[in-house]
This record gives sequence, structure tokens and C-alpha cells, in this order.
Amino acid sequence: MKKNLLLVSLSLFIFQLGFSQAISDRNVIPVAVNLNQVLRMAISNGGNIEFTFNTIDQYKNGISGDQATSVSAGTATSDPMYVTDFTVASSTRWKVTYGAEEATFLGTDDPSNTLALNNVGYTITESGTHQFETGGAQGTTAGEELWSIPTLAATTVAALETYPVVLIEDNNSATNANAGDATDNIFQLVWRCGTTEGGAATVPMNAENLIDQQPSPTPDRYVVNVLFDLSIDN
Repeated sequence: MKKNLLLVSLSLFIFQLGFSQAISDRNVIPVAVNLNQVLRMAISNGGNIEFTFNTIDQYKNGISGDQATSVSAGTATSDPMYVTDFTVASSTRWKVTYGAEEATFLGTDDPSNTLALNNVGYTITESGTHQFETGGAQGTTAGEELWSIPTLAATTVAALETYPVVLIEDNNSATNANAGDATDNIFQLVWRCGTTEGGAATVPMNAENLIDQQPSPTPDRYVVNVLFDLSIDN
């Protein structure tokens, strides 16, 4: 009896080996990529601009932060206090929209006194890695990442306008985006008032200097807030 039981057990063991299959094991490791949007604009200088007219020459020729490029009659006063410096850091293509909160400057002594926005103008320049288009049309030149409609790609003086106006945007290059850090996107606005500049701009400054305008501007302190909004350029 014991011998028979042993044979049966051995037969079953051989049968199991003959029909066994390879064993596999599977593990899963989740991999995720989190792309958090980065959008930062920092004004490092010139967060408050104020023009003060004290002389007839200033009324005739205006006040400018850029004497060398002023095309007003005579020589505009030059002063670095009329300069705004800012940087942009963005992880994607971006644009800066700007403009005055009101349709005109408003008097602080008498709010019924108004002064046209286009008495104030500005130029924009870049000093970072990213450059404005130089080919004359958006997206023309490879390797140039920036575009500015109001200043004709940073080539002329533009008048202050009511918000919203796109000041800087991506140049629509297939290979180069304006995304980058604060060393890539460094800008300077040079302001002027009453210099009658920017004839070639989309919206040029007032062609009449302050002393010749009709009706003559009422003496007052005129103010307006200028907004700057950084957003994704889709």
C-alpha cells in the first residue's frame, strides 16, 4: 500500500511541472509634470512721473526725458526723472497691456478741468536678451521676440492712450518666444510732455504745444493713473 501511494504522489508532481507557466510581475510608477504659470512684472524706477511747467520755454518746447531724440521745436528739457524701468518674467508667451484709467487728465484743484492724454508721450527700448522686431512687420525677423504696435516696434514716440492698449507682445516667431526671466525682458519707458512728437506713430502726440492750444489749458495739477497689466499672449 505504501508503495502505491508513493507512485501516485510522484505522478502528480511530474504532471504539475509539465503544465507550469512563466510567472511575471508588473509595477506602476506614476510620473507627473506640473507646469505652474509664472507671470511677474517689476517696476524698479520711475513709478511716479510728474511734469512741472515753470517757464515759457517749457510751454513752447515741452519737457522730455530724452533730449537727444526730441523732434520738438527747440530743445526739450532733459531729465532722468521722466524714465520708467521695468522687467518681465514669464514662463510662456506674454503681453503687457497698458493705458490711462480715464479718458483725460483731471485737475486736482478743479476736477472739471481736463487735459488731453496725447499731450504726454513715451518711447520704449529694450536692453535684455529679447529684442524688438526690426524687419518692419510682426514675425519678420527670426530670433527677435518682441513686438509693439503703438511705438511701431520701438522705433517712434507714441502718445498716451486710454486703457486697454497692448504695449508689448510676442513677435509670433515659430521658433522664438518672448518667455524668459528678468534678464531676457528689460524695458525702459522715456516719458515726455508737450513735445509734439511721434508723427509716424499709430497714435502720435498732440501736434500743438501747450502754449498754442485752444482753449489754453487751465493752470492746475492734472493727474491720471496709468495701468500696466501682464498676461498670457495666446
